[in-house]
Amino acid sequence: MRKLIKYLYKFKLLKRLIPSLLKLIVKIFKIKKIKIKHNNLYLLLNPKNPIDREVYLKDYYEKKQISFLEKEIDKNNIDIFIDIGAHMGFYSINLSKKKIKIYSFEPIKNNYNQFKENILINKIDNITSFNCALSNKKSIIQMWVPDENKTGGFTIFNIQDEALKKYKSHQIHYEHSKANLGDNLLNFKQKKIAIKIDVERHEEQVIMGITKLLKNNKIIIQIEIFDERKENIFKLMNDRKYHLFNSIEKDYFFRNFEAQNK
Repeated sequence: MRKLIKYLYKFKLLKRLIPSLLKLIVKIFKIKKIKIKHNNLYLLLNPKNPIDREVYLKDYYEKKQISFLEKEIDKNNIDIFIDIGAHMGFYSINLSKKKIKIYSFEPIKNNYNQFKENILINKIDNITSFNCALSNKKSIIQMWVPDENKTGGFTIFNIQDEALKKYKSHQIHYEHSKANLGDNLLNFKQKKIAIKIDVERHEEQVIMGITKLLKNNKIIIQIEIFDERKENIFKLMNDRKYHLFNSIEKDYFFRNFEAQNK
């Protein structure tokens, strides 16, 4: 059935219809999980989630970004990958084939449980996962999203967040989690590290919480940045002697060392 749906989804006229049809099927049959094969791995997907549906229909998510990151990991002999905002583990699961050490952070409990299942069904032993957010202080945090099914869009509550103005209070779904500084949990020195940060407007606090990590290691860092935050984040990275060397859509790639020529 998935082969047929994927085939029909390729047609431009059906691009809007197929996702709606898939949502209807999920609702009628009360489907909570879908297991698919992806890149010789297995993924348990939550069909209510738009990101998971995209993986189901396209068999990829942020394909260009992951491909570029994989090449940089190989080219620079990266030892460690740190996934900040792991969601259901799409980046971590795919990069686990590299046999490098992976440390992943996901604060939303349902996402984290889905991620743990994906680790288990693939018998992956090189991922260490944390059910917490990274920030600039250790605390209990409130997280919010405008649609509880869009679990990849949770962000830490900030009364000054401009995105809050787009929604009425009754539309917002809240959850609580733990937050910690990355420097409290990731005590690495003189390592070659790749980091992915996808934290929905909380990038500045994450960066401030990994000051030692960024200083003491050679690092490639991929950060999803919305336009209104580019100036602040670029300054933060520049102050830490990181320079921009690539961008793909809203993801920006920085490093603090000279790339190897291969």
